Amino acid sequence: MLLDLRDGIRNSKWLKYLLVTVICIPFALFGVNSYFNGGGADYAAKVNGEKVSLNAFNNAYQNQRAQLAQAFGGRIPEGFNAVSIVGNQAMDSVVTREVMRQAAVANGFAVGDEDLANQLFDIDAFAIDGQFDKERYQVQLQSMGISAAEFESQFRNDLLMQQLRESVVDTGFSLAGENETITRLREQKRQLSSIVLNVQEKADSIEVADEDSLAYYEENKSDYNNPEKVKVEYIELKIDDLKENVETDESALLDYYEQNKTQWVALEKRDASHILLSVDSDASDSEKDSKLAEAQALIDRINSGESFEEIATALSDDTGSAENGGSLGEFGTGVMVAPFEEAVFAMQEGDLSEPVLSDFGYHIIRLNKIIPERGKSYEEVKEEVENQFRTNKAENKFFEVSELLSNAAYENNDSLEPASDETGLSIQTSDWIDINTTSGIGQYRQVVSAALTEEVLDNGINSEVLEVGENHVIVLRTLEHEIAKPKPFEEVREAVIKSIQTERATEEHNTLAANLILELEGSANPAELAEANGAEYSDEVAVGRSDPEVDSELVRAIFTMPKPAAGSKAYRTIETTSGDIAVLIFGGIAEDEEAGTVAEAVAASVVPATSDFENLLISMEASAEVEKNTALLSENPQY
Repeated sequence: MLLDLRDGIRNSKWLKYLLVTVICIPFALFGVNSYFNGGGADYAAKVNGEKVSLNAFNNAYQNQRAQLAQAFGGRIPEGFNAVSIVGNQAMDSVVTREVMRQAAVANGFAVGDEDLANQLFDIDAFAIDGQFDKERYQVQLQSMGISAAEFESQFRNDLLMQQLRESVVDTGFSLAGENETITRLREQKRQLSSIVLNVQEKADSIEVADEDSLAYYEENKSDYNNPEKVKVEYIELKIDDLKENVETDESALLDYYEQNKTQWVALEKRDASHILLSVDSDASDSEKDSKLAEAQALIDRINSGESFEEIATALSDDTGSAENGGSLGEFGTGVMVAPFEEAVFAMQEGDLSEPVLSDFGYHIIRLNKIIPERGKSYEEVKEEVENQFRTNKAENKFFEVSELLSNAAYENNDSLEPASDETGLSIQTSDWIDINTTSGIGQYRQVVSAALTEEVLDNGINSEVLEVGENHVIVLRTLEHEIAKPKPFEEVREAVIKSIQTERATEEHNTLAANLILELEGSANPAELAEANGAEYSDEVAVGRSDPEVDSELVRAIFTMPKPAAGSKAYRTIETTSGDIAVLIFGGIAEDEEAGTVAEAVAASVVPATSDFENLLISMEASAEVEKNTALLSENPQY
């Protein structure tokens, strides 16, 4: 490990978001236990034979959910919350990252310890007074529940992928006609029809003997475990509890309103115009007198009826405002230089000032309009003021108490009593909780993960302070533990039978699909063939690379297939995102006049070098051997 950990513990929520921005590719801030058991497999996907961990998928899944929640104001609409949607996005994300990582390693890119350290030292979030601070680094990682080894491994991979990307982007160029070719490929559409064999319908018709289901259960018993569970004692600190105890009075609330008045009130402003006659800062008295005389002469001309705007446009040395007849627009206090501000805020609407000397020269000011203060009075926003006041005080108290909690729990790691005494917070005890718990502190995945770590479970020490929500932390100890145990066969009989039925149906449909391809190659009619075999036929359509109306696995597959010979078609068997077996029929490249028009337009322009990398990534993903653990994408994953 580059930098050892555990010299101190602090909490900093704002830093967490800063780090996500700095590193560019988000990493999970949740516990390391899987949300999904992966259907018995110990990987989420395999890319060219290398496993992508269940934890990586789980982190990506939670990040996708967090991004959706943020996009929809905190609550994900029901139609977007399906595992099939979020899970597929997460799966694509982890596969893409693994493809990039492997490509970077294969092309000789590497990040040594010294390079990694230098990159870490450049992250402002880990610095104090511009210098990397080891304690701050340790504190912030601990507050996010991330070990230094985990963070540095993730950061190293991110830097590897960044090197790969930059090597392509920084050296990219386009040959004549290349842009048009690339765009034609990107906009290309392919003729797709399909025969889909419904696995679930077939599965429902399969009879399973009792001895077969029992034998299957014995062979796959670990797939039907009750998860390991724990009871914990814990101390919980929430800002909402602190807010209730904040004392307020009318005087304090009025002071807060005045100090933060701009939240509710637009302060008084001025709308003014000016004519500037510049005077150098080192000008002699005689030069200043000469400019003053010029300014006075202009005032006389304006008072005699000449247009202020025309004189400003012709003679003002402030070229920016001169173009607008000398207008400066609206402004408040603290915007203009002091002599100018003092003069303009002492004038009445329509007044023309005497020459005003500032560091820029002499100003002739005309006050066009006074914009009065406007907004909500204290009485109108008193409830909001009180809520903000309480929140502000509670936040200060929260960070103070969380600091005490963190230090006391760490320094006396064999008991929560000292932390309770130090903070005045009570020690509570949970019921049994596991990864499926949806209420109480068990609903926070970090809690279950922390309770099952070696340090807390086996060594019997306090957990780190876990940030489970905004201004909401928990520190815990494990009291009791039960290991994962297989569920009784009778309890999972139906699930076992369903698994056997699905496996047999999939196998039978794969065999049938292979036979259908032989018949199609012998010129059989696909629609008639589908009807004869109880399958669903979809007429030929032109699909693009990002067609939302077509199963994503069908689209992915057809764009990895070689173009069939003229007058013929190509066939392939694939598993759809829903688990059905499909015979994909590739009828050729669709002629698309619109795509040609787009390509010709792009040919006349410069395509950013980033498109080179995008195309390389598409190519790498298409050529990679990818095996996805589809059990993770089920709407009812086994926990």
